Amino acid sequence: MPMRSTSLLPAALALADRGMVIFPVRAGSKMPMVRWSREATRDPQVITGWWTRWPHASIGVACKPSQLTVVDVDGPTGRASWAALTARHGHTPTASVSTGRIDGGIHYWYRAPEANPPANSTGTETDGIAPGIDIRGAGDSHGGMAVAPPSRHRTGRRYQWADRLPLADLPGWLHRAATTRPTTPASSAAEVDAARRRLTARQARPDLAQTREHRWAAAVLAGEATDIAAMAQTGRNQALNGAAYKLGRLVAGGLLDERDVRQALTDAALFAGLDDPARGGKRGSTARTLDSGLTAGMRRPRTGVEDR
Repeated sequence: MPMRSTSLLPAALALADRGMVIFPVRAGSKMPMVRWSREATRDPQVITGWWTRWPHASIGVACKPSQLTVVDVDGPTGRASWAALTARHGHTPTASVSTGRIDGGIHYWYRAPEANPPANSTGTETDGIAPGIDIRGAGDSHGGMAVAPPSRHRTGRRYQWADRLPLADLPGWLHRAATTRPTTPASSAAEVDAARRRLTARQARPDLAQTREHRWAAAVLAGEATDIAAMAQTGRNQALNGAAYKLGRLVAGGLLDERDVRQALTDAALFAGLDDPARGGKRGSTARTLDSGLTAGMRRPRTGVEDR
């Protein structure tokens, strides 16, 4: 039976032919539909089977086996950071993707270096490359993942190629920036101030979500972050785990972005002193608690207000 014209199978096969190791992702989300760290493939028969079964599934790319480093420039903050960095170091043209974010987002795809490839990272004022710039790399155990065109973004828009150029090698300055560990202590006054600014901005900014479900999910995220930030010392870890579980279900349901959830809850936990030994916290506890809660929550997707 011929494939429907809207199937993403031709795009998936074309990416695999270009050397990308791919897997299906739930449309409008970043939720893999298979065990991608083991099953991602370039095999056209397997790919055809997946997209015959799920013709509208988004296309995920496994960065590590694809030897890919993706630089994710998010929103006005990311664009400002990227402009400052490339003004200083220069920009190396490479394949790039417009992500579909309402406030703008672009992915730059580079060929990962063979030695010491960058791991995943999130850019903030005190961590990662720069605020608003994330890395999806090949340096972690399974590496990172990226969503490829013409997949559907959670806003309803499509990922689109901005430049269909050959992959360039990751520039040396980007490689160094992505693999240099920060020296600022996790509980520094600068990081707490940065977390406070992000929390305030998150509560005050207008909601850009297009659907009732996405607006509701955004409000749940803002409420959970506010509650965690205001917590006293007792019970903070348990409350953070519960919030991560609740929001992880919404991530799995395609209503929230996992990175947004991690950033919001990390900011709130830092503001509450969870990683500050001087306030009864333990360094690294936030990341461990978030991993536990999100992993559990993402096993039970929730897609709407009435879906309990």
